[in-house]
Amino acid sequence: MNPRRLLTWVLLVAAIASGWSVWRGLRPQAQAAADLRPDYVLRDYQIVALDRQGRESFTLTGPLLQRAPVSRALTLVTPQFLIPDAQGHYWDMRSERGEVPADDSRVELRDQVVAVSPPQTPPPTRIETASLTIDLNRKLARSSAEVVITRPGLTMRGKGLEADLAHQQVSLLSQVRTRYVPQH
Repeated sequence: MNPRRLLTWVLLVAAIASGWSVWRGLRPQAQAAADLRPDYVLRDYQIVALDRQGRESFTLTGPLLQRAPVSRALTLVTPQFLIPDAQGHYWDMRSERGEVPADDSRVELRDQVVAVSPPQTPPPTRIETASLTIDLNRKLARSSAEVVITRPGLTMRGKGLEADLAHQQVSLLSQVRTRYVPQH
């Protein structure tokens, strides 16, 4: 056999083998990309969740909600949670993003989290932090990040927070600094 013809066949077989290898390598990537794609998406949504007694547990609104097919976690873009206290007045909680794990036991708000107490329940309270975890069943909020709490004439800063949203009780956990300016 001609050495040129033999070299042509060897190169042809090598090209087919490498093409097949590349094609097989792309299939897992295509499957992985399909796994990353949400199995459902809600746009401009409002969800009202009820507790076991049929009372409103919370209302969630936002422009975008996606569910991951593998973890079944919900990803939220600029969510707003309205969480009623014991008198039925609403805490207004917002952030840049959020996540709800598959077990629906909590909400994790991240980036520019702002929580405002019900206006009907004095004193008006505003909480700002980078992250906040809310136990929706017990209506408790926690954070390990830096927190700023403002009320009329009062600013408190600290690290860590525990809040009982149903009873309007908010506590800073450590490194607390307070500034009080009397109102005239």
